[in-house]
Amino acid sequence: MEKYWYQENLRFMQTVLREPDIISYDAKEIVAYMKKVNANCLVLNAGGVIDFFDYPFDMANPNQFMTKDILHETSQAIREAGLRIIVRVDFRGVEKKRYEQHPDWFSCDEFGNPRLATYRGAGIYQPCYHSRYTNEHAEQFIDYLLTTYDIDGIWQNSLGFDWGPCYCKSCRASYELEVGGQIPKIPAGADFFETLATPEFADFNAWKIKSADFHIERMRKATKKHGDEKAYCAEIFDLYSDHFAKATGISHVNAKKSFDFIVSCVFMSASHSSVENRVYDIISNAATTTRFSRALAPDKQPVIITGGNGTRWRYISDSALETRMWLWEIASVGGGIWNCYFNGQNPAKTYDRRNAYSEQPVYNYLTNNSDRLSWSTPVMDVGIYYCATTQERYCSADEKIDQFGIHIKGIERVLLEEHIQYGFLPSFEFSAAKLEGVKAILIPNGAFISDQDIEVIRDYVYNGGGLIASFETSLYDESGKPRDDFGMKDLFGVSYTGIKLDTSEDTYQWVVEKNNPVLKTVDDTDMLMTGGQTLLVKSEGADVVTTRVPFIPNQPPEYAWVTEMKTEYPVITTHSYGKGKVVYFANTLDALCFTNGHEDFTAIYKNAIDYVVSDYKITVDAPRSVHVNLLENREKVGQFVLALVNTTGTSQRPLKEVVTIADIVIKMPLETGPLKYWETLWGESFEVTLTDDEVHIHLKKLEEFASIELLFEVK
Repeated sequence: MEKYWYQENLRFMQTVLREPDIISYDAKEIVAYMKKVNANCLVLNAGGVIDFFDYPFDMANPNQFMTKDILHETSQAIREAGLRIIVRVDFRGVEKKRYEQHPDWFSCDEFGNPRLATYRGAGIYQPCYHSRYTNEHAEQFIDYLLTTYDIDGIWQNSLGFDWGPCYCKSCRASYELEVGGQIPKIPAGADFFETLATPEFADFNAWKIKSADFHIERMRKATKKHGDEKAYCAEIFDLYSDHFAKATGISHVNAKKSFDFIVSCVFMSASHSSVENRVYDIISNAATTTRFSRALAPDKQPVIITGGNGTRWRYISDSALETRMWLWEIASVGGGIWNCYFNGQNPAKTYDRRNAYSEQPVYNYLTNNSDRLSWSTPVMDVGIYYCATTQERYCSADEKIDQFGIHIKGIERVLLEEHIQYGFLPSFEFSAAKLEGVKAILIPNGAFISDQDIEVIRDYVYNGGGLIASFETSLYDESGKPRDDFGMKDLFGVSYTGIKLDTSEDTYQWVVEKNNPVLKTVDDTDMLMTGGQTLLVKSEGADVVTTRVPFIPNQPPEYAWVTEMKTEYPVITTHSYGKGKVVYFANTLDALCFTNGHEDFTAIYKNAIDYVVSDYKITVDAPRSVHVNLLENREKVGQFVLALVNTTGTSQRPLKEVVTIADIVIKMPLETGPLKYWETLWGESFEVTLTDDEVHIHLKKLEEFASIELLFEVK
């Protein structure tokens, strides 16, 4: 099968040009910057909102400062330098002048009025997925670009432009034909997202997903008409996003199907903040999204859109060290990077140039090891089951009400701190084949799970796999219908009473079985914290590790007691099912690993993993702040890359220094076969020694990042 350029590790440079940036645009300067940092592809404005080239059709909106053809000059310079170029198109909407040329090409509300997206600069008349503007016009636009210019593909910015119901003639006709009846209406004053989640909108949501796919496939075909080597891609947001998929009908499923590489927008700062705040994301979140993209489509390159500035404070650089560590995290799991700036012509020619060239060391590493990283995926001792149907209902950017993302973040905290190798098991890609080599499945509150997936998990555990699940896992089917009891009741060994309690304050567990392996690191206590929410369950054969303690009032102290601590309601249980082992947490313990972080949560979750996993691919002697990632090459059996990221530094974000760590030791069993070869790829030289059954990897000094390749002879 033929391979194309976009199937190898990708290192982008983009400046999202403002209109006046065209005035002194210099293609040679762009190429010089790319060469210096080892970028291999440029993303350049073409048009849609503002056209940066001469588009000879009636809906053109030429840049008012345009005096030269920068697409021609730049694509020619890029070609001469042996690099790639894709162009940015954006069909999110038009200003009034163009709207009035073809008002029937755009979306409208239930009263026939145009839908406007209000930005700070101006109102934009929106299209929908069935609009002539975003289909026939967009196809003509793309065709002209690929016919006229020597470019390598199309980047469709703001793909999710169609938020909420549109009542234009095309949408109404499509809905009536495919669904029947009329598009439902959102009542005045009703919450938009809550309304979309009601049963009345179920058919509409399904139709919206088909409509989004209809548009995306048209754009892909318009691109591929010019050859399979022409790339088509658009952005998807990180795996904790909720509103985008709900409102637009676009999810990672579309990306897997239609994009030539999986592009996720995950900026380090200001991604989830208000304008007044500058919030820093979890340092490993972009790496998490890379792992998820690899699980979603192992044959497609994962790329993270990020940059030296945030997405809101676009004119000011982020902390240089923090930016670099963010990029090292992505590189450590084999991801590509899309360095995106929002003003100027490149990071060295903008207002705040403090992060110019900050990507250089990371891009150098990715360049030097492209062959090793392009076809590599994270090794999985354990897999996080990502229940998409639970994400649709329970995920929220507001962590106070989120019942999905924080569970994953809590699990990830434990896995990263304990250096356990992991990946994702998306429910829309789930099968027995996906579980090959996985020693345990971790289910973070997978409430809405299908019978089919339960059966796969049941067989997996029966044949010796491990399982850890929490809270409402399997209480509903994928459509949202409640089950009479846990769908995994036989696996958990417990039954649900139908009662859910708020146990966020002054709630505890009574230790019943002190010698249970899940409590192996918990010393000298009869009680543990509970926190969060808890289901009242009863044992149906499971070993009861802890039970719920009745609520103990905090004040006044004289009344802070109860007659009997122990109850009949387990909180932590262990169970055997066939050859496998199961741990069930009736509370939200995995989420509490993130929101609270007390040892009663993080240590117990690690113990639970140890209980259900017999051995690990690697064992690591290093501080918790060192993130250790092992990648395996899909095409070259026996080839591994081990990468270490040192996040040890100041206690507050952003990171302003990294403390060097000495004498890290990693042990790796000789499961594949004898070690044939090893090579230090980055950082201080590793020392490698062999015993009869293990490889011992010693790193005397870890600064920011280090990496080593290991090649084993396959038995």
